[in-house]
Amino acid sequence: MSCHFQNNLQSTHVLCIRDDLSTLRFVDFWQDVYQQSLSIQLLDHKTWALWESDSYEFLVLLFSALLADKEILIAPHRVKDLELELAEQEIYFLARQNNHAIQQQILQPQSLLLDDTFLNQAKVYFYTSGSTGQPKKIPRTLRQLLNEVQGLDQSFALPDAVVAIATVSHQHIYGLLFKLLWPLASGRSFYLPQLAFPEDVVEAQRNLSPLQLQNYVISSPALLKRWTNEVYLEDCIQIYSSGGKLDVGVRPLLNRPIIEVLGSSETGGIAHRHQDDALWIPFANVNIQVTEQQELGVKTNHAFSKDWIFTGDQAEAAEPNQPKSPFRLLGRLDRIIKLEEKRLSLDTIEHKILSLPEVEQCHVLVLEHEHRQMLACVVVLRPEAQQQFEAVSKGNFVAALKMQLKDKLESIAIPRQWRFLHQLPQNSQSKLNKNAMKSLFQSMLLPVVLEQQQHAEEVLFKLEFPAELICFKGHFPNHPIYPGVGQIGFIQHFSKQMWADLDWCNGYEQLKFQDLIQPYTVLQLKLQRKLDKVFFEMSMSEKILASGRLLFSIKPDLGEAQ
Repeated sequence: MSCHFQNNLQSTHVLCIRDDLSTLRFVDFWQDVYQQSLSIQLLDHKTWALWESDSYEFLVLLFSALLADKEILIAPHRVKDLELELAEQEIYFLARQNNHAIQQQILQPQSLLLDDTFLNQAKVYFYTSGSTGQPKKIPRTLRQLLNEVQGLDQSFALPDAVVAIATVSHQHIYGLLFKLLWPLASGRSFYLPQLAFPEDVVEAQRNLSPLQLQNYVISSPALLKRWTNEVYLEDCIQIYSSGGKLDVGVRPLLNRPIIEVLGSSETGGIAHRHQDDALWIPFANVNIQVTEQQELGVKTNHAFSKDWIFTGDQAEAAEPNQPKSPFRLLGRLDRIIKLEEKRLSLDTIEHKILSLPEVEQCHVLVLEHEHRQMLACVVVLRPEAQQQFEAVSKGNFVAALKMQLKDKLESIAIPRQWRFLHQLPQNSQSKLNKNAMKSLFQSMLLPVVLEQQQHAEEVLFKLEFPAELICFKGHFPNHPIYPGVGQIGFIQHFSKQMWADLDWCNGYEQLKFQDLIQPYTVLQLKLQRKLDKVFFEMSMSEKILASGRLLFSIKPDLGEAQ
């Protein structure tokens, strides 16, 4: 099949199918585009942002604006902060124009010329997170996007009469290419609604059955891993998955083959594979290289640049120095992550959280929970906010932070779990202790080490006692305090961690518990080693909270070597 937008200007074939099975033909679409382009041409600004939940409306506005010699920035979401940020650049969101005089004009075949001159100058920007974590606009010409669509048509043979069904958004390049541009260029159809659940996909397929059309499904690992054997795909040729790694074991849940597609806004499609843990096979028009640092580089005629683009992915080539070599991905080299089907920058999320008046410092990380990934955040509050936090429930305080973030981040980028400390933990080299922060979201037996310094046989710890510590639970209701037995427990732990020859604690001397340790307390713990004894002292603002000595047995092999 010839794959070009120009081919179907006057076609009476169906382009768009609504959920009520009403249809819009190619000729209807291009008539709509023509009229809208005449109206948009009258608008002053050169660059416009595009966010439209309806796939048909989105496609009309995209081509209308490009034909009106406008540049389009495809927004990944529409939140207040992004609108303000773009407005400062005099970029506003485009909407359908209602010019009644222009709506009377009828499209003539010669009125729209989608030739190479137009394709090369029509420019679309994808607003995405760069390797530095700062959002950046990735330019792609319509010619480059058409190159990619033609590559898809060559790589994945589909029948002429087939309908695209999508669970992913057309606002991102994967959905735009597979759901909208591929059918538009090849004379095929797309199903208008974006679907949310496996059951919705099957219901859509049954809904389409009177039209006697086969379909292909454009989805993501986030949805496909929710599949069950009871959800049986109908009239489906194959499923495409992109936006992250497909979990092992998902493929047997579906009765049709799944093709994973690897790509990005910068590069477009890079490679595909058909089995779990198989090597990635570059597309026919894609060359790859792997640097000495194991970073994957891509060169293709559908990327925004003709030069090599380095992806930030760590990779290993099966045939080193061969541009068409299959390769294996080994992980990310930066803080750009794929969560569900979204590409997110942890740095950007942190920047938005830091813009809140309550927040002084923060660190965002990814957690694994019940085979799903989620975002979590460790926050250092400003002093006045810390006082407010300790005076109200944690749930209410977090809810207030999340409410503010709704105007700054899309929902998937707002962390689900939160922990609050007086300081981000540091290791003994005064570097951010990421392992310590990850442990905050597990069952917490030990206070958090904020800082640590060691001098010969003396060690100083700065400790914080988050409310989530297990020892606070049930001791006592509504007035939690950290019990003395728990204090002895973590002193033993830190002592044995610092001095490996200490075995087990066999006694205590001169124990004194002089004041209470309550949630959010920050204190200094000093440990001093003398032979088999460890002296401890916990203090806060020069006030001693507890002190004493622990007696340890010494491991024979290490003890003899001392």
